[in-house]
Amino acid sequence: MSKSDKLNVKVKIGLKSFITVIAILILVLVFVGILTYVIPAGRYTIYTTDASKIGEPFYQYTTDESLNKQIVIDSYRVLTNAENTSRIPFYRWLISPIEALLFGSSSSNMIMIIALLLVLGGTFKVLETSGGLVSLVRVIMERLKSKRFAAIWAITAVIMVLSAVFGLQEQLLILFPIFAMLCTVLNWSNFTAISFILIASGVGFTTAITNPLTIGTASLAAGVNVTDGMWYRCIIFGVMYVITSMFLVYLAKKDEKKAVEKFDSEEFIMVSEEEHKEDIKKSKMIITLFSIALLSVIITTSIKSLRSLAMVFMAVAFIVGTVIIGRILLGSYKNLFKNFLKGVVDVLPSILIIMIAFGITYIAEQGNILHTIFYYFYNSVTNMSPYLAVIILYVFVLIIEFFIPSASAKAVLIIPMLTLAPIDGISKTVIILTYLFADGYTNVLYPTCGTLLVGLGLANVSFAEWFKKTILFQLLLMVLSIGFLMFAVFIGL
Repeated sequence: MSKSDKLNVKVKIGLKSFITVIAILILVLVFVGILTYVIPAGRYTIYTTDASKIGEPFYQYTTDESLNKQIVIDSYRVLTNAENTSRIPFYRWLISPIEALLFGSSSSNMIMIIALLLVLGGTFKVLETSGGLVSLVRVIMERLKSKRFAAIWAITAVIMVLSAVFGLQEQLLILFPIFAMLCTVLNWSNFTAISFILIASGVGFTTAITNPLTIGTASLAAGVNVTDGMWYRCIIFGVMYVITSMFLVYLAKKDEKKAVEKFDSEEFIMVSEEEHKEDIKKSKMIITLFSIALLSVIITTSIKSLRSLAMVFMAVAFIVGTVIIGRILLGSYKNLFKNFLKGVVDVLPSILIIMIAFGITYIAEQGNILHTIFYYFYNSVTNMSPYLAVIILYVFVLIIEFFIPSASAKAVLIIPMLTLAPIDGISKTVIILTYLFADGYTNVLYPTCGTLLVGLGLANVSFAEWFKKTILFQLLLMVLSIGFLMFAVFIGL
């Protein structure tokens, strides 16, 4: 077996991981379905400037950020059986993923995620077969030499900034094959490779600086400026960056100690001058492809009218770039198409994972239980100490996050409720900060998060293994976030 053969990284959902994830999701789906029969269906009266939307269930337009919504806080009422006609009967729970795809409020987002993953699967198969990924990693290794741990700090910084500033998270899964191959050369595991993306992007997404999907949407919904409290969020970002980098370095060092068969990285980068020139050529093409794709996402997420199409632009950039690069490196369109199709087939199982995750959200929305959960929450925090109230608020958002992983949809759903019903001693800025913490950190913990499940599937890491190896880190993040919230209340942020 050659040096390059050992670096054969497949963007493919592992069978064991796939079965585990599907089993977990089905259990969660059934659990949420049962909740819709246990928790009373209820709804607040909501007004909007769009007359055509008045009277519709709130969840049907929560993803439309252009609507000016006003919630009548004293208008909650339990729906009658006749009014709650949208509740899904138990025999339809198992087909809820299909209904979510066809009729759900987030169906367009669901379709875009699926399409992007299929494109990425095809793209990386082409880059792998052509030897482009090996060339890129070889060039990176030549630059790294003995600075491998310093590279972790740099990688973490870049990913966290992309997530905190531009809101990139699932889009960063495109980097996994590169990290997986790089980690192989450095004698690190696939677990560490996927952690570079999931952990760093999850923490960055949470400690949002200008993230349009979280702080941007929440600030708009609350009627405050996105710069309010930014200085405090920047401090939090710095602290979380240090802790995250240290955790990733810990994973890498642990891998090196446990590695049985060491990969000879020195031998790997020893190539002829002609091969080195070819590596440089291929690397430049791949870096250009990635740069254009990421730039397209950054630009589209910065423009409100194009934000919902960010993944479409990214997919188009990858398709065009793959056709051009694949034709050059593979020599014919026939080989290009054949390998692209193989890559698409490899990631097909991810579609089912995404559909079931969205099906869970669909059941919760159709059951009209989210307004009821908020009603009981709000009544529980009135006339309460702001320190205790902010903890209960944190737990409340954690609960909602389980049903609605989408950050922007959740912000438009709950932020107007919370800011229109002020809690004594807690400012809108603190409410938004609480929402950011409870929303983001669980993106790398809850089995209803599609990005987490697809990432683990690509790395062939089971959810049980992920939970076991990251739970202490997750708990540390939770303790720190609650501490930051307590201090924010204390200083009157």
